[in-house]
Amino acid sequence: MLHSKWIHILLMLLAASFLGFTAPLVDYLYAKGFTIMDLTNAQYGFGVVILWIILLPVIRKTRFPRGKDWVFLVGTGATSAWAIFFYFKSITMLPVSLSIVLLFQVTWIVTLLDIIVKRVLPSVQKWIGIAFILAGTVLAVGLFQSKLPDLSWIAIGYGLLAAVCFGISLYLPEYMTDQSSPLARAALTLTIGAIALFPMYPPTYLASGVLLHGLFGWGIVTGLIGQVLPILFMLVSIPKIGGRMAGVLSAIELPVTVVSAYFLLGESVSWFRWLGVLLILIGICFSEITKPASRGE
Repeated sequence: MLHSKWIHILLMLLAASFLGFTAPLVDYLYAKGFTIMDLTNAQYGFGVVILWIILLPVIRKTRFPRGKDWVFLVGTGATSAWAIFFYFKSITMLPVSLSIVLLFQVTWIVTLLDIIVKRVLPSVQKWIGIAFILAGTVLAVGLFQSKLPDLSWIAIGYGLLAAVCFGISLYLPEYMTDQSSPLARAALTLTIGAIALFPMYPPTYLASGVLLHGLFGWGIVTGLIGQVLPILFMLVSIPKIGGRMAGVLSAIELPVTVVSAYFLLGESVSWFRWLGVLLILIGICFSEITKPASRGE
């Protein structure tokens, strides 16, 4: 049982790590001339195609979600897509470092959701772990080392909405049953997300010709590491480890982003930011790994 829990913890860490690597990769491709809208649509579009190509040969033997699972699937797919939309809205109006800080409020947002739903307070140890993660987030993005412009409350609202949507998308899968195939759940969740994204980001890349100028290949790569693997790993792990733990473990995304940006984009990383990365890792370990969680935590 304990061995199984560690496997699911590892899957959640891998899912968040893939998301963390995707952010600098998208930034790299944006600098190459691709638009954020095309990159986002390509992630979802190719992700949906990849999952359904894998699923179709075995579709007759596949167990699909039933009953209330559909409610959680729709909620997860829609909120994950909206989180991306609100996050990209915020980074067009705020420094990226501040947008990331707002997004990673998801750590306490998921914990708050868990308190509201289950009416059980986390242990002091877990609160301390969350405090380490939030402090590390502020340091890791270099917020104290940059001068902030006048801030828009609308922009801050977008950033917090992204965090809320991200938190809900991490929390809802806990309530899905394991009676259906994770592959089917992933394909359906990602398809729902692509549909939810359509009104804000119409898939103009399909007709603009950009696919023939490099986006086809990059769409496969970003679709695989930015959508297929993360959503599949999350839908396998979250029902086993719970939404609150998933919210805390997702904090690994930021250290991976910082390290990836250092190697992929050549960004300079000060000792302040490395200290932030270390604090996040300490916070995750302190909150979730130092001892087995007791019932109700």
